Amino acid sequence: MPAGDRVYAADQPRVVARGRRTTSTAAITTTETGVLRIDNIPIFDVKAYGILTSNINLDTSVANDIADMRIRIATAATPGTAATTASTQIAHFRNTIDDLAFSNVLPLSAFYFPSADGYLSVLLTCQRVAGTGNIVVFCSAVELLDMVVQELGADPGDTGVVI
Repeated sequence: MPAGDRVYAADQPRVVARGRRTTSTAAITTTETGVLRIDNIPIFDVKAYGILTSNINLDTSVANDIADMRIRIATAATPGTAATTASTQIAHFRNTIDDLAFSNVLPLSAFYFPSADGYLSVLLTCQRVAGTGNIVVFCSAVELLDMVVQELGADPGDTGVVI
């Protein structure tokens, strides 16, 4: 059965958008730089969404540089709005790249709960926040960088208790 013909339960998580990068970035320094973007994702205010990446491989030219990876989003009522480095940040990690030969590889994830129906643009960015080297987000045909947006099901609202 073709994937488009499958029937999903109403609250079963499913991928609604995905992007893939197979080439490394150019050198990234102190300017926050876009790495991968997914645009025009339909969203609904009654749903919860997860944004996930595969492991992100950060290389540097100088040991002990610190890189910051961010997920930024932009929403609009109609398609066409693209997230930028000035858009709302919803997740990030900071990583000290302490070994030039063996970099850390880490995934990044976020939850998103829209307040209105519309369209979502998701941008993955990188920036060197300390150090003097050049950061590179390493990707290749065999070391892929994937980002997916999942619809997680109905949003029950904030039922947590702050203690």
